[in-house]
Amino acid sequence: MKKRSIIRIAVNILSFGMLFFYFVYMLRVYGDFPEEIGIHFGEDNEFDVYYSKWLAFFPFMAGFGLAIVFTVGDIAVSRAKCISKKLSEDDDIFVRKILLIACDSMKLFWAVFYTIWAHCVIHQTRMFTFGISVRDHQKLPLFIIPWAFIAIDSKVRLKKSKRYIIIGEIVLTVFMIIGVIIGTKLRK
Repeated sequence: MKKRSIIRIAVNILSFGMLFFYFVYMLRVYGDFPEEIGIHFGEDNEFDVYYSKWLAFFPFMAGFGLAIVFTVGDIAVSRAKCISKKLSEDDDIFVRKILLIACDSMKLFWAVFYTIWAHCVIHQTRMFTFGISVRDHQKLPLFIIPWAFIAIDSKVRLKKSKRYIIIGEIVLTVFMIIGVIIGTKLRK
């Protein structure tokens, strides 16, 4: 079995396994919930919306939904005959690898995020996001998309000017980080 296939299987097992484990756990403790529980987190990572306990299943609906969407993306990229007729065979393989890595990364990120959310809803605790607000934490996987397109663009279109590509990647990353910092400061 190829190394890439083993990694994809591991990502699927981790993503769906984490969500499934907490879903089963939620079913076991659901009867002990009060009628109204915290279900949504505000800027301070504390509950800001309290509602009926049946909405405690939202993290699972969102988590499984996104995991399925990215799994379908993986399958579509894997089974497509060619990404583009304009690409050489090597470039086509490279583009596939980057797209599969991006889909798997986002699937794993969202599975972890919604598993943590489910844990916090089950135990009615503060959301732990490494000191980052929940809204900013949700933007983190968006960094994967431009990096994937830069990698594809650098391999396929700009083969001769690698130095400029690296400079462009660094500049884009710096601007994205500055944008997140400014956005965070403006909200405070």
